Amino acid sequence: MALSGKKKRIGELLVESGLMTREDFETILSEQKNSNKKLGELVVDKGICSEYDIAAALSSQLGMPCIDLKAATIEPAAVSIISEKLAHKHQIVPIQVRGRDLHVAMADPFSHDALEDVQFATGYRIQPYISTHSDIVWAIDQHYQVDATSVDSLVSDIVPEEVEVLEEDLENQPELGDLKKQSEAAPIIRMVNLIITRAVEEKASDIHIEPKKNKLLVRNRVDGALRVDLELPSSVIGAIVSRLKIMSSMDIAERRVPQDGRIAVKLGSKTLDLRVSTLPTTFGEKVVIRILDSEGSLIGLEKLGLDGETRRKFVGLISKPQGIVLVTGPTGSGKTTTLYTALSHIADVEKNVSTIEDPIEYELAGINQVGVDEKAGRTFESVLRSLLRQDPDVIMVGEMRDVTTATIAMQASLTGHLVFSTIHTNNTVATITRLRDLGVPSYLISSTIIGIIAQRLVRVICPFCKEEYQPTEDSLRGLALTAQQVKDHKFLRGKGCGKCGDTGYKGRAGIYEMLVLSQKIKEAIAGGASEGKLRQLAVAEGMQTLPNAGVARLMQGVTTVEEVLRAIQTDEDFGSLCPACNAILGSDFIACPECGKKLIETCPSCSKTLDAGWKHCPYCAETLPDVDQAPKARDPKVIPMGKDKIA
Repeated sequence: MALSGKKKRIGELLVESGLMTREDFETILSEQKNSNKKLGELVVDKGICSEYDIAAALSSQLGMPCIDLKAATIEPAAVSIISEKLAHKHQIVPIQVRGRDLHVAMADPFSHDALEDVQFATGYRIQPYISTHSDIVWAIDQHYQVDATSVDSLVSDIVPEEVEVLEEDLENQPELGDLKKQSEAAPIIRMVNLIITRAVEEKASDIHIEPKKNKLLVRNRVDGALRVDLELPSSVIGAIVSRLKIMSSMDIAERRVPQDGRIAVKLGSKTLDLRVSTLPTTFGEKVVIRILDSEGSLIGLEKLGLDGETRRKFVGLISKPQGIVLVTGPTGSGKTTTLYTALSHIADVEKNVSTIEDPIEYELAGINQVGVDEKAGRTFESVLRSLLRQDPDVIMVGEMRDVTTATIAMQASLTGHLVFSTIHTNNTVATITRLRDLGVPSYLISSTIIGIIAQRLVRVICPFCKEEYQPTEDSLRGLALTAQQVKDHKFLRGKGCGKCGDTGYKGRAGIYEMLVLSQKIKEAIAGGASEGKLRQLAVAEGMQTLPNAGVARLMQGVTTVEEVLRAIQTDEDFGSLCPACNAILGSDFIACPECGKKLIETCPSCSKTLDAGWKHCPYCAETLPDVDQAPKARDPKVIPMGKDKIA
């Protein structure tokens, strides 16, 4: 690229841009005669303007693009074309290769000697960009420290298992040749294979490849928490990202917008589906890879972690001929695994089981799966309408996102279909409020939903470094443990070892809150009962809450106090006051632990829920005492929040 028009000095352009006066220009010229520095360096030293001001002015005056080298992706293939000696000599940094064009950044765009020298040495047409002198020096130091040979040395001692890409579509990739060569260099392929195999060996759910200022950080999400796995030199960012983009059929020339792709790989005897997402950040493109293992998702009903009564209720719900079963919880709480396990349990040759998912995470044998594609017009709503004409017995809708989808699903359940779906709420009863907020009428909720399952995943104590410890009083009080439980139980935690990555945890287990809608609760929902009232009714009928399920796992020695508190911290289970003695109550309490006042009336004989004013229990014919009689005081059995001491 040649500069057109009459050649001007940089000082003249700065004067024309208003960044420097004519007097300052003449003064700088005089000083330059006795200095080895360039005019631009003297201007910065004098504080007349900054490097970035000069670069912006030159870009505007010359119509030449300006580039931020600390944010740009520098391709190793381009760096390999120009020697470090030549880069230092002319203060240039190679950026990328496009066909026969070599894009370079330079601080002095008027240096025709530099352009001609580089063009002669490389044989490429030179496309110049403007950058600052300090950024040029920084980039040379960063990108000439590590080359392909040193990258090879990083993986030379580790032989990763061969990763075979089953679907690698290289069509429609603009100017792919040079970038493909760069990303398919043997060390880069081995490095990407190493990243994937290490994550799979650790049973990670996600891989985070994050460009930082001076390095590339690789973190794996294991058991729900991110762990640092590798730290690589920043010079490999471009090559690794390009390799992953080619594998997932993305546009490797597009770095300005987020992209999504998919890779089907075979690792040994295991076939994995990798969902790849890129996002432009300050120091380059961040890549997140979701690892989907279809074999690992089907864990079997016995491994879900349901206790005896909860499992009985669960099997009863999924065996119903019609109705809606909702699974709720935050992202990463295992909702998809629960639903897939349920579908696999009930699927047989006599049933037409279909799913609508965005995206299809795991392939299930014997089940019809449809992926949502908004661009193609395949929305949850449209596919669900079409699916109802396919004679289904069981339908799984990935998520109830809006009132239209929810209403269609409920209409499907009314016409004899069993429907599974997910929704994002904190607990089972909050799901009723969420559906009301979406615009679903209470009568439709009560007549279609048969059960709601709220779940969380808690990390399991590492069996290799398990030790006894004493939790803090605040944490024990937060779980409302009884004094006897605190006294008798031996609390355990993981000390941290090589087997668990020094985290103290290895694996995860589920805790569940299962609400089966009885006729009493359905009537309350249809009557517009509040969330608090519905929760009290459910607990009175025997529902185990998430906090109680977490405490049960704690008492079994499966997890720690801190982990239970972390898993249920979104649930506001404490805070209301007893109307008789002002003690702090949990939202699932049916009686005050301090004074014994009943918060919801139950039969003393059969424990069924009663309505105010009843003189006899309609379930067991027991004559009821006067419900207005003041309760007798009793010794506190539960550690209430707000107390300073544990009894």
